[in-house]
Amino acid sequence: MNRNEVGTLKKGLDIFHLLAEHPGLSTQEIIEKLNLNQSTAYRLVSTLEQNQFISKNRENRYEVSDVLISKLLSKNERKHDYLRWRSVLSMEKLSHETGETTYIGMLQGTEMMIAQAVQGKYATRTHHEIGDRLPLYADAIGKCLLAFQDEDEQNRIIETLSFEKLTEHTITSLPLFREELNRIKKNGYSLDNEEGEIGVRCIGAPIRKGGQVIAAIALSGPSVRMSEEKDPSHTALVKACASAISETV
Repeated sequence: MNRNEVGTLKKGLDIFHLLAEHPGLSTQEIIEKLNLNQSTAYRLVSTLEQNQFISKNRENRYEVSDVLISKLLSKNERKHDYLRWRSVLSMEKLSHETGETTYIGMLQGTEMMIAQAVQGKYATRTHHEIGDRLPLYADAIGKCLLAFQDEDEQNRIIETLSFEKLTEHTITSLPLFREELNRIKKNGYSLDNEEGEIGVRCIGAPIRKGGQVIAAIALSGPSVRMSEEKDPSHTALVKACASAISETV
């Protein structure tokens, strides 16, 4: 490999590392942050996308691809087991105690991706599959993950959110949304009060590794069963489950 090829490889890796740390960037933003030549940047971004290292999200911005993440998760089971088998016993215990579905989600660009799920016992229940992605601003897990980001990263992500009104309860006001995030960080849990889907309520809490929030868990079910009157008891159970998982990762 000659010097030019090494230089090109390094630039490609710089782009990949940038998107791993700051997902949701446009090509122009990549060019500006890395001070790249425009034609070189477009060629490298295209190559990375064609080889499934990066992909475009719904906002037409780039992030590390789900295909690559799935391969890494499947090939590095022990490294990522905090999203898999180590969480299952605690999740099953929470679902058994409440009868409702439990999910673990992680931040993926400007969305939340389901990483683990344990279904509840009822015929009528919420249902998402591992790999499903949901808006950060209208989901208990998404809001919880966003609330515990550092200020700069939180602001960067918020600037990319569409705040589409999914239901009559969706928070679309930026000042109110920031108040919501501050409340979540202060209280240590999040609520989705039919904000993403009418008739569905969720309670979320952060999962930590080494003091850093790496994921969040949520209890999810129909609002007739997960009523506001049950929030105190459900919240205590969800926070206890999040703590139990955090102790194992």
